Amino acid sequence: MHTNFITPPDFVETVLIINATEAQIQSCADVMRDTTKPYNVYFYNDSMEHLEWLARVNKIADKIIQAEITDPVEYFTK
Repeated sequence: MHTNFITPPDFVETVLIINATEAQIQSCADVMRDTTKPYNVYFYNDSMEHLEWLARVNKIADKIIQAEITDPVEYFTK
């Protein structure tokens, strides 16, 4: 784990990605290597069965992506 110290005018966007495939996760990691914009990216899969965690992240996420509907990489490359 790490801690972010954030000062104006910076902002770290929080993204929750639900039910991403391994290939989608890898593609997101590849995009993140080359981006200069910071993100906090949370991944959740229905098989994890941590609904309290999901509800908590859901409250703080700036963007929620259902990976079976929208390819999450598209969000980071737009």
